[in-house]
Amino acid sequence: MSVHKGISDQLRQKNREISLFIQLDKEREAAITAAVDRCEANEPFTTDRINELASQINELAKQGSIPTRTYVTNAMIEEYVQKRR
Repeated sequence: MSVHKGISDQLRQKNREISLFIQLDKEREAAITAAVDRCEANEPFTTDRINELASQINELAKQGSIPTRTYVTNAMIEEYVQKRR
């Protein structure tokens, strides 16, 4: 019975990690969209929140089952906006 409990505990922990990853990734995508929108409107923008979330995701990824995310620069956002125009 203790093996079953151990496996259940591991699965519960992995499920929490995956749920947290999904939440953080959605927030990161929203932050990217906001930065792109501001850049397209020629308004000042920052990638601080995007990279904050990427850092949290990358820490979570050290557990082994979550993909990492790339850090984003202002130049990357500007380049993306230029390609869309």
